[in-house]
Amino acid sequence: MGRKKRPGFADLQGTRAALARGEIRCPSCNRPVSSEDTLKFVAALGESEPSLATLTCARCRTMLSIRFVAGE
Repeated sequence: MGRKKRPGFADLQGTRAALARGEIRCPSCNRPVSSEDTLKFVAALGESEPSLATLTCARCRTMLSIRFVAGE
């Protein structure tokens, strides 16, 4: 019986525009994270838009959390 590959964890930070352009990448396999991936947004108290999203990289199964910051 084969063993499952244990996923890693990574915390990323970027803007929503960088996500749309594909500039945010998985640090383990360097695959670009896009808005077409299954992002799960985490709502925060008192904020109209969620500033945190989680997903699992489709290539290497690393669990990613992306914190969205205001664009500069």
